[in-house]
Amino acid sequence: MSDDVSEIAKSESNEINDRQINIDELLVKKETLDLIDLIPVKRIAILLPVTGRYSKVGKAIKEGIEMELQSFPNDVRPKLSIFDTGDSDINIRKIYGELMLGDFDFVIGPLKKELINKLILYSSESLPILTLNYASNLNKFKKKMFQFGLLPEDEAICIAEKSIIDGNNNASLIYPQNSWGKRIAESFSLRYKELGGKIIDEVIYDKDMNKINDSVKSLLKIEESIKRKNKIQNLLNVKLQYKPYIPNDLNTIFAVGTSKDMRLIKPQFNFNFAENIPFYSTSHIYNGVPDRENNKDLNDIKFCDVPWLYNDKDLSKKNMFLENLERRELLRFVALGMDSIKVIHNIERMQQDKNKYLEGNTGYLQLDDFNKIRRDLKIIKFKNGETREIPF
Repeated sequence: MSDDVSEIAKSESNEINDRQINIDELLVKKETLDLIDLIPVKRIAILLPVTGRYSKVGKAIKEGIEMELQSFPNDVRPKLSIFDTGDSDINIRKIYGELMLGDFDFVIGPLKKELINKLILYSSESLPILTLNYASNLNKFKKKMFQFGLLPEDEAICIAEKSIIDGNNNASLIYPQNSWGKRIAESFSLRYKELGGKIIDEVIYDKDMNKINDSVKSLLKIEESIKRKNKIQNLLNVKLQYKPYIPNDLNTIFAVGTSKDMRLIKPQFNFNFAENIPFYSTSHIYNGVPDRENNKDLNDIKFCDVPWLYNDKDLSKKNMFLENLERRELLRFVALGMDSIKVIHNIERMQQDKNKYLEGNTGYLQLDDFNKIRRDLKIIKFKNGETREIPF
């Protein structure tokens, strides 16, 4: 073997070993933070929309905050002050001025991204803030501002890791024609390729039944298969029994969309003889409400989600939400409110030991170098129209 060939082989071997180390690290049991000796917090300002378009979400988060505080002894339970940010022309700068005069220990909120973008420009370093969404510029931050929320990118990264762990390293992506779909697909793609996966095709779909069918056929190269079949039939002058040929290097489908989208998309893959190709998505395909009959079309899809929806904690509270038609799809936001209290009481510990995780209701929580809280989630799979937690 020549020196050049030897070096190439050595380099490829190192890449494989490095990749394997990365994958192995994903399976290591997470080391969690100790939750004793919580930092004292006496007064919390809550910036949430309790009126207006996002009031249902704001109220669900607020209820989660109050639920978490019920576990605190009365003598150490923080007092809450609610600031309504539901007005479309809200002056966040004016509210922040009031906060600075209010002797608060911590601020939770706001929820809307545009308010966070404004707040990050002129907030000081004296009042710690935990936002409930992320600024548009994820690399811009201040030392006393921490950003936390139900970031879809966390789910895309999580399910990319699951696909690689499952041994599936050739993916095709299908996502809607909007910035949201593209953003989630890009997050999956980046993490997937970091772990040694390969993106072999991408298809953008339009939310129209006929066009979705065309998109699926395009991704699976069905038309090419039909052309091959017709060519062989013409050559042999016989009618062939036909099953479309699916490229045998395709072993992952990552699809982005809502439950309504996926009830159209997944059956199209099944119809086009791709029912055995592992299928992955995000929690947007499940509203958190058990519906066995309607969810049968989602069978075999794997996705990442918040643990609280699937465990035995707070069952009576969860059932109260599920029985209320107006609030039944808001459970993830309740969990976000609960975890906001966990975070502010443990933020110093999260800063001191960034290799460890805070075990929360929305996932295993970890603070990154830009003061963003990232979530590691549970893996869920649809089977017989029901969601089931499966091993990572």
